[in-house]
Amino acid sequence: GSRKGKWAPPRQLNAVAVMGGVELDFREARLAPGVNHVWAIAVMGGVNVIVPPGLPVSVRGLGVMGTVDQVEGEAAESSAETPQLRVTALACMGGVGVKTRARVETEELISKQRGEKT
Repeated sequence: GSRKGKWAPPRQLNAVAVMGGVELDFREARLAPGVNHVWAIAVMGGVNVIVPPGLPVSVRGLGVMGTVDQVEGEAAESSAETPQLRVTALACMGGVGVKTRARVETEELISKQRGEKT
């Protein structure tokens, strides 16, 4: 399953993928101030987390015949009131990935400039 667009995730969010996939897109999410936590478990499946540039993100995890990856962007300064994302992951014969990507509107603008269809 996937969650994207405008949404207000809970402060504690569980994502479990067993022989399947889960995508969590936080680029338009309204995160609460302070630390927001994602528990990601992938068993013979994958969990992909997409975050906007500037969002402070920390990733820790364990891969058992699997991988936990973070493709980092540049994080903004954080304070107790700044939304932050903490991802704790377990990947067993699967993968959990955290990627920083431009906001959806920025991607659409770049695609239009290149003449690509969105």
